Amino acid sequence: MMNTPAWKSLDATARAIYVHMATRYAGPGSNNGRLPYSIREAATEFRIGKSTAARSLLMLIDRGFIVPVKRGAFSLKKRHATEWRLTEFSSDVDGDLATKDFARWVPKNSEAGTSIETVRYLERNRSVPSMGPTVSKTARIVPAIGP
Repeated sequence: MMNTPAWKSLDATARAIYVHMATRYAGPGSNNGRLPYSIREAATEFRIGKSTAARSLLMLIDRGFIVPVKRGAFSLKKRHATEWRLTEFSSDVDGDLATKDFARWVPKNSEAGTSIETVRYLERNRSVPSMGPTVSKTARIVPAIGP
C-alpha cells in the first residue's frame, strides 16, 4: 500500500489520520465499515484546524483509502461521528471483499494532489459520489463533527 502513487501523494497529516483510523480496526469479521471518526476528533488528536482535518479526510476519500458508510450527525438528539470503511480490508458490514481503490488511483493533473475539479465538486455538492447502495444519497462528504 505504501508503494502506491496514491500513498506517496498524501501529505503527512492525511497519512497520520489514516494510520490513526486503521488502529481502530479490530481485524477480520469485526468493525470495518463501522469505524467512527470525526473531523473534530482528528483536529484534537493532531492539534490541527478543523479545515485541515476535513481536507485530509477528503484527500483520503479521493485517493481511495476510506469510504464513508454512515453519515455522522451533530444535533441535540443524535450525536455520532461518521462511520468509515477502510478499502484495504474486507467490509464487515456487508461482507464485500477489499476494494483497494487506492491501487487504481492516478493523478488527475500534473501534480500528485487532489484535482481542483474534485475539490470544487465536493465543496459545491457536499454529497458522496456514487459509492454503492450502502451510502445514503444525502450523506455528506465532510462528516458532521462529533465525539
